[in-house]
Amino acid sequence: MSRTAISKQSAKLLRTGSASAMAAASMVMFQPAMAQDNAEEETGTRNTIIVTGSRVSMGEAPVGATATVLGRDEIVESGAVTIDRVIKELPQNFDLGVSENSRGQAGGSGNITYGNSVNLRGIGPYATLVLIDGHRVVNNSRSTDPSVLPTLGVERVEIVANGASAIYGSDAVAGVVNLIPRRNLDGVEAFARYGFAEDGAFDEWSAGAAIGKTFSRGQVMVAFEHVERSNLSGDDRDFFVSDQRPFGGEDYRTARCAPGTLVIDGVNYALPAEYTQANADAITAGTANLCDNLTGQDLFPEQKYNSVNATGSFEITDWAELFVDGFYSKRKFRRLSAQPSARLTVPETNAFFVRPSGFTGSSYQIDYSFENEIPLTGTNGYAESWQISPGVRFQLPFGWELEALAAYGETHDFSGAYDGVNNAALNAALASSDPSAAFDPYGLGRTQQGVIDGIFNQIFLAPTDGQLTFYEAGASGPLFDLPGGEVRMAAGYERQEFDVDLGVARGAPDTPMSFRSFDRSVDSVYAELLLPIFGPGNAMPGFQALELTAAVRHDSYSDAGKTTNPQFGVNWTPVEGVKLRGSYGTSFRAPTIPEIYGNGSNLYVQNYQNPQGGAPIIGVAYGSGPNLDLGPETATTWSVGADLEPTENLRLSITYFDVEYDDQIAGNLSNLTILGQEDQYAGTGVILRGTAARDRVAELIADGKRVLGVLPGGSVDNVTLFIDGRSLNLGKSITRGIDFNVGYFMDLGPNDSLTLNASGTYLTEYKVSVAPAAPVLDQLNIIFQPLRFKARASVSWDHGPLTARVLATHVGGYKNNLVTPVEDVESFTPVDLTLTWRVGETFDGSLMEGLELIGEVRNLFDADPPYVNLAPNGNGSGGYDATAANPVGRQFAIGARIRF
Repeated sequence: MSRTAISKQSAKLLRTGSASAMAAASMVMFQPAMAQDNAEEETGTRNTIIVTGSRVSMGEAPVGATATVLGRDEIVESGAVTIDRVIKELPQNFDLGVSENSRGQAGGSGNITYGNSVNLRGIGPYATLVLIDGHRVVNNSRSTDPSVLPTLGVERVEIVANGASAIYGSDAVAGVVNLIPRRNLDGVEAFARYGFAEDGAFDEWSAGAAIGKTFSRGQVMVAFEHVERSNLSGDDRDFFVSDQRPFGGEDYRTARCAPGTLVIDGVNYALPAEYTQANADAITAGTANLCDNLTGQDLFPEQKYNSVNATGSFEITDWAELFVDGFYSKRKFRRLSAQPSARLTVPETNAFFVRPSGFTGSSYQIDYSFENEIPLTGTNGYAESWQISPGVRFQLPFGWELEALAAYGETHDFSGAYDGVNNAALNAALASSDPSAAFDPYGLGRTQQGVIDGIFNQIFLAPTDGQLTFYEAGASGPLFDLPGGEVRMAAGYERQEFDVDLGVARGAPDTPMSFRSFDRSVDSVYAELLLPIFGPGNAMPGFQALELTAAVRHDSYSDAGKTTNPQFGVNWTPVEGVKLRGSYGTSFRAPTIPEIYGNGSNLYVQNYQNPQGGAPIIGVAYGSGPNLDLGPETATTWSVGADLEPTENLRLSITYFDVEYDDQIAGNLSNLTILGQEDQYAGTGVILRGTAARDRVAELIADGKRVLGVLPGGSVDNVTLFIDGRSLNLGKSITRGIDFNVGYFMDLGPNDSLTLNASGTYLTEYKVSVAPAAPVLDQLNIIFQPLRFKARASVSWDHGPLTARVLATHVGGYKNNLVTPVEDVESFTPVDLTLTWRVGETFDGSLMEGLELIGEVRNLFDADPPYVNLAPNGNGSGGYDATAANPVGRQFAIGARIRF
């Protein structure tokens, strides 16, 4: 069948199907669903309706809500090498928090393996629930990375941006992402793809194969993929630089360089390249050596993925079916950080000590970079997980169906750093009078290698092991008939048992690993009811259809209390081609185990963006400590919308949503721009200055808290800033806005068609209170907060065996309030081009049948990310905003795909 024929059949389905299922990416998304129906008709496998966000709805979306569906075509056409990147392209998804390229927002500090999550509407990285085939997925006790499934093994992705705790329980505050594994593949599909940045600084390649077989009573499918992505170094992007004056910004360079800067009584003296007693007076007061302090840092880590998933089903009898799905995934990463630097206290006992004329003190300080002593440092590790989910489905009398499922999965995360600074060894080497044991901070390279090895020998190993056991039994079916249709009901029970081991080894290379073990169990019961008031049997003018749903769920946690959440939905079709809908419900998110108990109790020396400009401020953050008083987050969500079909080829969908989110958990360990909100944290103790900061740090050190990094000047007396980075129930947020989708199909003639699509999210309001007593302030369209407008628009031209697709992604402009005066950041609209040649439609012969060749250009016009006046920092961004723009630049890719 030609592509144009498929498009025409898809258009027919659009005219007869539900408007709420219109996808954000392409109208031909309905073709995979059609193929599934056909496969089921041919093989006799049971046609099970899967509706994300409901257990009773019979359409493509839950009653009262809309669904974005990315089918096989959209997954393939996106060119994304992993499923998480397919989802990341949607306008409703914000790259805030748990992201491989930015760890500076809420939840980022826990992302030690540099994974990705889904953050619908920017409400929070833990507020979107990720499911596989409608069921819970084992994760690292924080968030689920959708890349655990290979792209070849996913039939479609369904996104419902609507609160769904009444259906699924915790985490579904902003919505649900459901990954539907393939169950209809009959044959083999394989692909290979290679892509690279124009300047050669970044490349990626992927390859995979899937094999499936459908037969009269069932199916089997196995898919495997391997993906490799190189790192992208900040050194290869001129906007990621400390001296941003050429871009119209500030000079963020620091004096921690090699050679360093001498500091005596608060006065700076730039040191020469080699400083000895012979040129002790070759220094000038008020001068400093300035340099980038993040040279060599990665913007993207190096990543390698291996992922496999499988599905199977078999009808034992006409009324009983066995099914199973499972996956295994291992993602390895390596991320380079900049060379360490510190303010050293150099006593006169140092074997290489140089005393300037007139200096009578016993010690002074040197701002210093260790770039000549140690190469680039970094972290490496992996995220490994697997799960198997067998189940049974029974067809009961009176049209009811019973499904029971048991799942077990494990996850093993690991992050390791092996060359941290040993503060005790460094201070001892600085104080040593023995040249063979002393550290030389003056640029002559006289430090012995054994001394260097002893200073940079600290390990930081952080494994996380988790096990999920999940049970579910539920039944659904009709209760009785109304003139409008069947009254349907679903009810069931779920139990989750989660065990997690949080490990740490910090210190000398022989430091043993210590683990803290925690467990959590959740018992849940749910029920949902569908009432078709008007339908085909009693339709009348103004009421062609009217459906109501009501759902309720009760969850009982072993460690986080109990909660009951209702949800209501309505669909009203007053006239043919117009559907009005609305929903209301409450949702919640239980705190994660790491949020409650932390990974450890430590003090971190970090550089914070100074809102007044200039070099970053050195502060000490208390992070990862336990907070046993942490409670659940709660939310009230409602939405209204309309799905319209003005003509047979034009579809429109619009939704207004409102989310009020209370008791939000904030962890500010990785938030290096928090000083831009300092006034909002007044009175909370989260930010302390001066004496209060020094006293708090001294108190924590006396209590046994370990300091990671070098304190300013090596002493608590020099601490001027303290940040409490632990997880805290601090504030609330109010998010309101509009989602829209528009699709148009145009038949241009035989084997010729045009498909136009546009989708976007426009936030009308985003207000935040960062603490219970803090005012509710407008944070919309501010850096590192949800942005007002994001959209995508595509045009696909199918011309015989050729398809050309142009996609534009728009991120609106916003304010950078982390500098004075506030900066206006420009919008960003990269354009992508994809060309596909279906070779089998051009040349006859079995060897060519099913072969496609693909060429891609990402960011066709090589648009740089909008400049952002922001100091580079270790958690992402600097000269650009990592949460809103891609720093790679123009990319080229070629690929081949074959089906047989």
